[in-house]
Amino acid sequence: MALAVAYQHTFGIMIGWQSGRSLITNAPFAVDVFFALSAYVLIKSYDEKFSRVNIRESINFYWSRFLRLYPLHFVMLSVVVGIFYGMVHGIPSYFSNNVKRDLISNYLMTQSLVTSESFSINLPSWSISLEFYLGSLVVLLAVFCRPLFYAVFAFFLFIAEQHGFRVAGNNDPVFHGISAGMFRLLLSMGIMVLVMDVVKRLPVRESVAEALCAFGVFTIAVSTICLPPPFHPVPIYLVSVLFAAVAIAFMDKAAFVDKVMGNPVFFLLGKLSYSIYLVHFPVCMFLVYLFHIDLSYDAGNWIVHFSILVSCLTYEFVEKPFILMGRKVRLFGKGRPEK
Repeated sequence: MALAVAYQHTFGIMIGWQSGRSLITNAPFAVDVFFALSAYVLIKSYDEKFSRVNIRESINFYWSRFLRLYPLHFVMLSVVVGIFYGMVHGIPSYFSNNVKRDLISNYLMTQSLVTSESFSINLPSWSISLEFYLGSLVVLLAVFCRPLFYAVFAFFLFIAEQHGFRVAGNNDPVFHGISAGMFRLLLSMGIMVLVMDVVKRLPVRESVAEALCAFGVFTIAVSTICLPPPFHPVPIYLVSVLFAAVAIAFMDKAAFVDKVMGNPVFFLLGKLSYSIYLVHFPVCMFLVYLFHIDLSYDAGNWIVHFSILVSCLTYEFVEKPFILMGRKVRLFGKGRPEK
């Protein structure tokens, strides 16, 4: 999924967003799959740990999410800012129309929390802003109070059906200051929780589970590769997210998932996915400005490959130390012992 986003962003920059030559036509949908997957992993991890509202554990949870998401965001944002100021003497207007405002909001990761003209200077980081603040809140609400969570989810589902939104319009205002990006996160996570609860209570034969997972994976591929955003009105978008959530919910029962994830290449790409997601844009900008690369399909391919190599370094030296710190260091209570 991260690779799909990297390809579309890179080819959008290298050969033009409207050229029609990119292999990936709807990488934004990959972000919705990320939202759903994040909800699945976090809720599965914390559902049994938090039996009731616990302020201290909630703060510890936000602290661990901060250590997981912010360090790489900070480093890559600083790299992008350094590239712009070092190579083109400032942030171009098409990446920021108010530099002071956007620098502050980006470093605070608040650029996507309101419907404004605030830009994500590192292009894909808009979703990290939502993932940290809103996504973490959604997870805690689902864990602590499922009925209230479903009431909120039903409300936003109703508003989405009534007002509609552009899947690719992250900052588009939809309803009283709530952006399209916020709706996408809430709906993706909400559908994922609903599917998890249904699957938990509904006995499904292994062969059926594997077939449903395979169909869900096929839906993700079609929605990401073949159907551009204009072909994703809200009803189709919701169905696509639903099948993606089904694929995620049944992936632990599908033998082919174990085979795919057991492959060293796919395992490595999965491990590097967050780095690839945030690294590809700075790498693209650096190489374009340094070598004045002509717009070409081949150059785009090389940039994506180089982004993967850089991601190996950022994972090892930026992500991994803070992942380990998040497992050991808690703001309240004792840290978890090393295994």
